[in-house]
Amino acid sequence: MISMYIDESGSIHPTSQKLNRYFVIGIVIPKDSKKLKRVYKTFIRKNIDTLKKLDTEGKMFNQEGKFIELKGYSMDKPMKLNFINFFCQNDLLEVRYIILDNNLLDERFIKNKARTFNYLLKIFLINSIKRKYIQDKEIFLQIDERNVKTDSKYSLEDYLNQELLLNDNLIDNVQVQYFDSSQNCFIQIADVFSNLMYSNLITKGSYQKELQQLKQDGYILPPFIFPQEIFQNKIKKL
Repeated sequence: MISMYIDESGSIHPTSQKLNRYFVIGIVIPKDSKKLKRVYKTFIRKNIDTLKKLDTEGKMFNQEGKFIELKGYSMDKPMKLNFINFFCQNDLLEVRYIILDNNLLDERFIKNKARTFNYLLKIFLINSIKRKYIQDKEIFLQIDERNVKTDSKYSLEDYLNQELLLNDNLIDNVQVQYFDSSQNCFIQIADVFSNLMYSNLITKGSYQKELQQLKQDGYILPPFIFPQEIFQNKIKKL
């Protein structure tokens, strides 16, 4: 069984709204969960004072100063680069991305955000299986619950099983579970990676060099860009 930990940056919104155009889903696939968890704890311990200074909006620490969770949104560039250097060694994980450009879509497609999110995951999984990025017959998705409406939590698992198992016979089973990200360190890692790509897109490449190096080193697999046939050439070398 392959386990994927999922968080997102940006928003799905109609093109008429003057918001940032990109929506990014970051997906972390641990290769050695025990070691990755130790690295996570070590990173926090070694950077605790700097993380507190960066947390001006109270996202990573509570009012008593107790650590809650990592948030990419709260990190500055030096801390994000520190994060990359810390986690992307010893081949402990892979990172996948789904990138959506709101400006290239018909507003009808993104009117129901939960349905759009579910559809993006479906076509990402189908693409990954057919390209042999995923070869396991069982898939376990763990998703930050704060990004998902309650009524859609109970439909994604059935939807994916119907589309991937019953319709296409691509897998044996998909499990979906939702977590408070503060209780799941791998979803927190996915949060930082999703923010890293999102920041790169909205700043027109401020992390391009680092992302390209991670791709060359095998930590980032090719992203799934939607609508791919239109948008893929607009992401420089990624």
